[in-house]
Amino acid sequence: MKIELNRKSAGRAVARAAILATVALPFVLSAKPASAETRGYVISWFATAVNTKDYKTDCPATASGTEKADDDSGPRRNDVALVDGKPVSSRSYPGAVQKDPGLEMIKGKYAYGFDLGGPAKNKFIDPETGLKVDNQVWRAIGCHSNFAQRPYPEKPYTEALGWDALIDSSPGWAMQISGADLSKDGPVTITLDRTLRHLERDANFGVRSKVTYAIDPAKRSHNVLQGEIKEGILSVKTGEIFMVADFPFYTQIDLTNTHMRMGADPDGRISGFWGGYTDWYAWAYLYTARPAAADPVAYYFNLKKLADADPDPATGQNRRISTTWRMQAVPAFLAETDGKIIATASSEPIGGIIQQTPASAEIRKAQK
Repeated sequence: MKIELNRKSAGRAVARAAILATVALPFVLSAKPASAETRGYVISWFATAVNTKDYKTDCPATASGTEKADDDSGPRRNDVALVDGKPVSSRSYPGAVQKDPGLEMIKGKYAYGFDLGGPAKNKFIDPETGLKVDNQVWRAIGCHSNFAQRPYPEKPYTEALGWDALIDSSPGWAMQISGADLSKDGPVTITLDRTLRHLERDANFGVRSKVTYAIDPAKRSHNVLQGEIKEGILSVKTGEIFMVADFPFYTQIDLTNTHMRMGADPDGRISGFWGGYTDWYAWAYLYTARPAAADPVAYYFNLKKLADADPDPATGQNRRISTTWRMQAVPAFLAETDGKIIATASSEPIGGIIQQTPASAEIRKAQK
């Protein structure tokens, strides 16, 4: 009798084990492999991707002095803006200015960017990849001294002032890169968020590496993109980004048809380009909303004319324009608000290769 009971108990135990194994199997199969990893970064350098190595070819009229922008280098232009027949501030109401200032547009054929599917007549050639790309923001504003006369590849003057203040006073932007093995080629997931505090400086006034930042749990600036690492280059070719920022310069990063191209620098940093279509009106606001050595009214008119995506169904006016930013990020530990680390800081290059692009090498040289 006792033997029979033991046999029944053993049978029930085997059955339970089989059931548990069957239930657990899908979870085992769906779990991440043991080698999966997530690396963390914070954006340490961000600016419009300038490219004016041949100023006389790109902007012949401005370079020769036959056209003059409305900046701090000479007499101010009197832009007349009227609302309901009454004079108003041209910067507050750039759309009400009566005459297009006629800022010269880029004539050259080179600009950083990505092929977003725009018309062939609008294409530039990317000086790094040799591919045809869309970047109408650069065509619109590239001849102004704020952009054209900055030593390559420095930030445009106004953006440099704003960015340096932003780092010290506002939450940063964090990036997670996740994959099965980030030392090899393969698919990856890129996650973007805000941090809860501002970034830390190093002794050279740059951004310190391997500092721990807590991620803002608010979802407004939470973005998830799919990409791949191939031969040391991380690329993204689709998706949308919306990230909130604060004054004194960037108020938001808003991209559709998002593209990225980033390579590994020495010491684990990554740098490269982000591009896509952005709201041209919001871009113009970055300049019209504050005094600066710039020509925001002329920017407004050129951006509106060259906007190349998302037509308004009522008016036909395109609401978005192709653009490209140059960026750099340093390794960082990223944590949830309870202190749990969700991304580690690594000095190892993504893809296992230091694939430093020419532009990122120039950034590093300028930082020394």
